[in-house]
Amino acid sequence: MTVENDAIAEVARRFAESIHAERTATLEALAAEREAAQRLLAALRREHERQSASATGAFVAGLVVGAALGFAAVALFNPRSGNETRQRLAARASSVRQSFAERLRAAIAAGQRAAAEREQELWREYRKRLSEPPPDSAA
Repeated sequence: MTVENDAIAEVARRFAESIHAERTATLEALAAEREAAQRLLAALRREHERQSASATGAFVAGLVVGAALGFAAVALFNPRSGNETRQRLAARASSVRQSFAERLRAAIAAGQRAAAEREQELWREYRKRLSEPPPDSAA
């Protein structure tokens, strides 16, 4: 029976060693995969930063080119002189300011009228309450 027990013990030992070796190989493979994934993420971050910087540069360049083309188009196709254009823009700005000022004055006046009406209403209610007899406290 000891030969049998020794054989079973040997098989169990080999089986345990096999499982241990398999576990070690799996852990090493997982560690290698994790490291590779971290390197990939770092490379993707660098590429994203490079593309963001490139896109920002392209946007600024497009903005500058668009502004220059717009200025050139206005300068070439505007039938008025520079002084005449400035005077017209100043007149428009002045009318907009006046329009705003008029609307603001009208809004303030409406607010003052509403406040005066509400004040009169409150005074009427106050006088009415004063003229009423006090409620019976015996009830």
